Amino acid sequence: MSAHQLSGRAVLQTVREDLAAYRAVITPARLRVTVMRFEPSEGDPDPWRYRMEASRISAEQKVRAFSHLGFAVDHVVLPGTVSAAEFADRIDACNTDEATRAVIVQFPPPARLVPLVQRLDPAKDIDGLLGGRSLQRACATADGISRIVEPFAEGATVAVVGARGFVGSGVMRLLADRNIALLPLDQGDDLRRAAGADIVVSTAGSAHLLTPEHIRPHHRVVVDSGFSPRADGTVAGDIHPRAAPLPQNITPVPGGVGPIEMAVLMERIVRQVADPALQPWTFPKTPYLTRRASAARMRSTGNHTPGRKKGPDPASAPGPAHARVPSDNKKRGGPTR
Repeated sequence: MSAHQLSGRAVLQTVREDLAAYRAVITPARLRVTVMRFEPSEGDPDPWRYRMEASRISAEQKVRAFSHLGFAVDHVVLPGTVSAAEFADRIDACNTDEATRAVIVQFPPPARLVPLVQRLDPAKDIDGLLGGRSLQRACATADGISRIVEPFAEGATVAVVGARGFVGSGVMRLLADRNIALLPLDQGDDLRRAAGADIVVSTAGSAHLLTPEHIRPHHRVVVDSGFSPRADGTVAGDIHPRAAPLPQNITPVPGGVGPIEMAVLMERIVRQVADPALQPWTFPKTPYLTRRASAARMRSTGNHTPGRKKGPDPASAPGPAHARVPSDNKKRGGPTR
């Protein structure tokens, strides 16, 4: 059996249609949104160039999303060599411009510029970039992931891979708010423990990190937030292709978490400028089997987990991890994941 694909694009289309009426309020007011991103410099290593490509795609998606709502969008593209003074001036100008209601800085900026993001006016930080200073509980990606998980979460334990990163920590915070049991996994942890959870969320941003050792048929849903551009122009998620068919439900890459992030950002900006009473959209309910029912189905069909060898359950096996989360698992410019 193959996993059911959870389409983020379908959710985004519904949200776009639901929010389209607000154009009549936003367009005449001549409100603006600024999206800043950075270009790689000559000589930058390939991994950084790939991350900047992901940032470009994500920024262009945001431009389309905000433009659909009637905002004028300033898509600011800065060279990687931009001075700290110029970057700070750009942020300060957005802060003082009354027409600019939101500012998004695509992450990661060059490391030397990261502290300057804190200059952003918290009232204009709709993507939770300011951490504890932000008015948002978490970034839009984490918010969207938590909404995907919620319909599957009754009585479940959720393994969050990359739990200490920017997105992962936001997912942990939002799911804890809902009293959902959590299994945080990060650098140095045995990621095989994810096999023992009911739901797996991966925010590591490491191509094909999770294999059939980690992903199992009893998993109600696997949320893949990874988006790793490759030299051949394709993109890879955190879930290995051999593991992707195994769970009951999975978000595809691309077309899963990325559109969900856009749907959250559109909702947030409309609530901020046009309708403070706007209720959050919810992810559609999808059927799933409990662990016991999944095990019974596997027995009745004689199926087994592909790629799994006989022996002790790796979910409880001691010893070093077979896979590790990269140390730099902060928010990327994740596009249509």
